[in-house]
Amino acid sequence: MNQDLFDDFCSEFEIETTPVQLQNCINLLLKNTFKATLESQDKKTSDKQKNQTEVFIGQSDISNFINSTFFEIIMNSTEPIEMLCTMDVSRLVSFLNYNTNNVCPRPTSQIFAKVGLSLDTMDDKALLNLYYFINKYHNVFFDFFDNSTFKESNLIVIKNKMAILASLNSNGNFEMLSVITDLEKVDAIFTNTSSLFKMNHLLILPMTSKEMVMGGYRSNFYALNNYQIFLAKGFEYLLPQNLIDSVVKAAYEQGYDGSMEKMLRKLLGLWEELFNYETLDFFMMKTDLIKYLEDGEFYCTDIIYRMSIEERKAHIERVIEICDLNPKINFYIIEDETISYPNKHALFSIYNNNSKLFLKNTKSFYDSIGPQFYGVLNENLIEKISMGMESLKKANCCYHFSASSLREFKEKYRVMIDRIMSLSEINNMF
Repeated sequence: MNQDLFDDFCSEFEIETTPVQLQNCINLLLKNTFKATLESQDKKTSDKQKNQTEVFIGQSDISNFINSTFFEIIMNSTEPIEMLCTMDVSRLVSFLNYNTNNVCPRPTSQIFAKVGLSLDTMDDKALLNLYYFINKYHNVFFDFFDNSTFKESNLIVIKNKMAILASLNSNGNFEMLSVITDLEKVDAIFTNTSSLFKMNHLLILPMTSKEMVMGGYRSNFYALNNYQIFLAKGFEYLLPQNLIDSVVKAAYEQGYDGSMEKMLRKLLGLWEELFNYETLDFFMMKTDLIKYLEDGEFYCTDIIYRMSIEERKAHIERVIEICDLNPKINFYIIEDETISYPNKHALFSIYNNNSKLFLKNTKSFYDSIGPQFYGVLNENLIEKISMGMESLKKANCCYHFSASSLREFKEKYRVMIDRIMSLSEINNMF
């Protein structure tokens, strides 16, 4: 090679060498180029594998994916999760069975989900499943939408994470899942799917205590009659006056100001007047009733209060006095040991007057995560829930106690009631 060609070659490839070392230099250049090409191909293959669509078929593979990958992404995310589900969640057996007999664990970050419900197929079983679902995922903020216009989409999309196209059988089980992790595609699917959830189709939404007051749920709610109230934690109604004063004092101790006292006294005074003549049906799980007698703890609006034994006795006597005056008060005790629904999942109280209906998350007062309340906006859904609670009265697991039967019941089981209440003193010793 003449000197001119040698100089041109060195200039083109930006190398410094001698004619004697040129061959070694060329070999080194070829080797480095080959290595860089292999690394580039490996990276493209790796990226393609990460972004490819995975398909899961059969209950075993699908359950493994849901119980591991899917929920690990949701529960362990370091940033808030935004999720969309077009399917009727009351019939998603795979989600209802997740982490069987346990509530969903506390997530690392907040989870916000817009999900579907089908009013057309909302029967008593679906209503129970819906209540089960809300309790199981009590730390998730759900917006429930009528999915009649998009129920065939069968999509679950987690923003910036994944999109899932599902095939379901008639029993609500997943038969096949196609999981997309290409983030560009996920973003496009999320944007398109999000537009399906119209505000005029909203059925149930999470609410704060402040929003409850502004929405009239703590004033206008008690302006009607024929109440159905399912209590998941204690019995905050029909309090004697000295106990009301103690609850107000507890409100100040828990950081509330004079506005809370004003609201409490107004609301409790309204209850006192109301319960003298209105029709009221109270529902409680037997386990919760015994627990209430044992520890005396209840939630009055946003206030947590635990009664002493003497306060519990005074409360019971006050309840009986009011019931003597108003025969339209009824108590329905659910024998939860005979039903498949786990009692520890009953975290939401239900307040219904056949016109307004809301649910109260008793767990949120301990965890400070998840919605405090859910407000039900749809009249058709309220009617279905009202009918479902009427049906519950006729169930074999539900026992009716009329207002007139309470005094006799108390006298008959006085020793047992006193013994249950004394357990709190014994437990406090250890």
